[in-house]
Amino acid sequence: MAGGAFDKLKQVTPKEIPKQKIVPIKERKRDNESSYTLWLDKDLIKALKLKAVEENDNVKNLVEQAIRKFLK
Repeated sequence: MAGGAFDKLKQVTPKEIPKQKIVPIKERKRDNESSYTLWLDKDLIKALKLKAVEENDNVKNLVEQAIRKFLK
């Protein structure tokens, strides 16, 4: 079977410039974190958000600090 698909592939010459750029893998900010969904009382969440604003922080950090303190 002359002129088949494989014969055509053999004639194709690779291009000098690759189609994709190869870059090193960077460590992502959240590699050491995992997502978790938690249902809390609405008033508790509101108070937590207000506390975060007062402390010039965010809810995530306040929750992490509270859990770490509880686990000690």
